[in-house]
Order: sequence, then structure tokens, then C-alpha cells
Amino acid sequence: MNRRHFGQAFATALLVPALPAAMAASAKAYSGPIRVLVGFPPGGATDVVARAIVDKLGKAMNGQVFIVDNKPGAGGQIAAQLLKAAPADGSTIMLSIDHTQVIVPLTIPAAGYNPVTDFTALAGVASYYNVLAVSAATGVKTMAELGAWVKARPAQANYGIPAAGSVPQFIGHIIGKAFGVTMNSVPYKGGAPMVQDLLAGQVPIAIASMTELIEHHRAGKVRILGSSGQVRSRIAPEIPTFKELGFEGIDKNPWLAFFGPRGLSPEFVEQFDGAMKSVLAQPDLQEKLAKMGNEVTPAPAGEVQQWVVDASRHWGQVIRDSGFKPQ
Repeated sequence: MNRRHFGQAFATALLVPALPAAMAASAKAYSGPIRVLVGFPPGGATDVVARAIVDKLGKAMNGQVFIVDNKPGAGGQIAAQLLKAAPADGSTIMLSIDHTQVIVPLTIPAAGYNPVTDFTALAGVASYYNVLAVSAATGVKTMAELGAWVKARPAQANYGIPAAGSVPQFIGHIIGKAFGVTMNSVPYKGGAPMVQDLLAGQVPIAIASMTELIEHHRAGKVRILGSSGQVRSRIAPEIPTFKELGFEGIDKNPWLAFFGPRGLSPEFVEQFDGAMKSVLAQPDLQEKLAKMGNEVTPAPAGEVQQWVVDASRHWGQVIRDSGFKPQ
């Protein structure tokens, strides 16, 4: 199946309604530890959020034990495939970012899972911001100045991204198109090496999560020029949104949410959602997530399912417009 046909099939699948409870897979009551899959290495942003939550989630679910199980690789694809294969008895869930649920199936035809038909949405956790930053060596201080800078130096119009085929790559495509310049993405294996090259001036521009760049921005080592989102971040109100600056189509924020395998019982979903609302309402957790650049956004299963559908439609169109070809 080529990428065009895959995209059409995936878009069609997004219109399939959630399976009714009567069709949910029957499973015996499970009482052991619950495995929480995380598709990224220990110490990364998703892992830190997962561990902060499960410490409190166990208490909110009457002493239930949760164990974080890191299965890094391929933008969360490996963990998602494990979730698909897990029994629908509540023994395995996953904390996932939108890249795994939306972008991977849209850019990798053989992803091995469909987030709408293979998973059960459980609860929303948080949203965060994608930002564009420039090296101090550029001398650029605004997006308008960046537009002039790249037009004057088209050979240097390169921007670092944490991974090929990620949302930052497509944000760069939209911004370059608005500038009237072809901006070339430079994929890295994660945000850390990308940030190091930005600090050293080896790459003049980078697009990544605010979490990865905010401290360097505050220290004056890089300058963040714009961010995703409908409104400015509470932790960095001086940074304008792309929407404010006149860029269309990049106002959606990435998010984190919990998912389970297809067929989880409605009772488990309801219990988990109630516990998550209790956990996310705790001020100390809210403060911890905020310091990482996250906005706490509790949401029930149905709303999270809609997050997947909406984001897939939006980024599916952007990806097609960009002419992206899998590496």
C-alpha cells in the first residue's frame, strides 16, 4: 500500500465510531500490578510525567500498583505495538504523546497499529508547546527578522528537529512557505543533540518542545521567537504564539494522554478517568508539570478520542501538502 492509499485508509478509519460496550472483549477481573508503557527512555519528558502521575494514581485507585515500563524506539511505535498486543483486562496501559498516536501512523505505512480501532482512549493529561528558537549567533530577535534572515541566506535556511517526520518538521514547512523560502529540516536522534548544535551555532534554527529550550532561552543562549497554542504559555508569557504572528495552521498544541488496548471494559475506563481527575487536581503535581512546560488538561475518554481524530485530520493534510516521503 503506497503512502497516498494508506493515508486515505487511515482517514476513513478515523470515521469509525468507538466500539460499543457490547462488543468489548470479555476479560477476567485483573488484580495485579498495572504496567504503564512509555515509548521513550527513562529520564525523558514523557517518562518523568508518567512517574510523577503513577506515584499518585495508585493511591487514587485504592492502592493499585503501577509500574512504568520503558519501551523506547521509533517515536513510541514499539510501545504502541506492545499495547495493541496486550490483553484487554486492565493489566497494561500506555502514556502516549500525540506523535505516537497521530504522526507515526500518518507517516509510516507499516506502523503496525491504528490508534482509533486498536486502542481505548482513557484520559487526557496535559498539553505542551512547540516552539521555534534561533541561535544567538544569528542576531535575530523576531520572526519578521528571521524571515529577512533566511531570504538573505537561503543556503543557511536549515532548522533542527528532534526526529524526521515529527510535527516540528511540518511546522518548519509551514513557516518556510509563509516566508517564501524553502527551509530544510535537519533531523536529529532526539532533542538533546539538536539543542547542543543550536547552542554551538552549528544549526541556526531549531523547532522542538518548549521543555527542551526554555531554560536556554531564559539564559539568553538561544531566543524563542514563537510558539504553538491558542494563547501564550503561562510560564513564558513574553513569547508570542505563531497565530499572533500571522502563521496559520500551527496553533494546535501537542498533548499527552493515557490509552489502553482495544476492548477495555467501560467500568475500568470510568474508574481510571475518575482517578486521573483526582490526581491532576493536586496542586503539587500541577506545579511540577507546569515547570516542565505542560498545561494540565484533564479530559475524559471520549474527548481524548476526539483529540486523535482532530489532530489526524489536521496534520494529515499538512503532511500531504508538504510532500513528505518516509526516510
